[in-house]
Amino acid sequence: MPDPFYPEVDFSFIEQHLKATEKFEGYFSVGQTKTFVLKGPQAIHKRTIRIRELSPGKVCYEQATGLAARFGFMGALLAWFEANKNWKEGGYKEP
Repeated sequence: MPDPFYPEVDFSFIEQHLKATEKFEGYFSVGQTKTFVLKGPQAIHKRTIRIRELSPGKVCYEQATGLAARFGFMGALLAWFEANKNWKEGGYKEP
């Protein structure tokens, strides 16, 4: 269960940055689960990235930061948190 202290991330932001890496063959969704398939000759279970939306259009902080670290858009994610969620480096900022 994700920690409610941390902010949620818009799925559209994550999707935009994942597609910008150009490492994916395709993408499909079933219900609240989105699946991206990486390019390559490996077995399909090794090339799939599953993202589950906790609420419509929202991804939990833990999964978003894991994807950002793996695919190299952590700086953009942290800037997004500061601009959209008033959240910076471990806590919410004073208004």
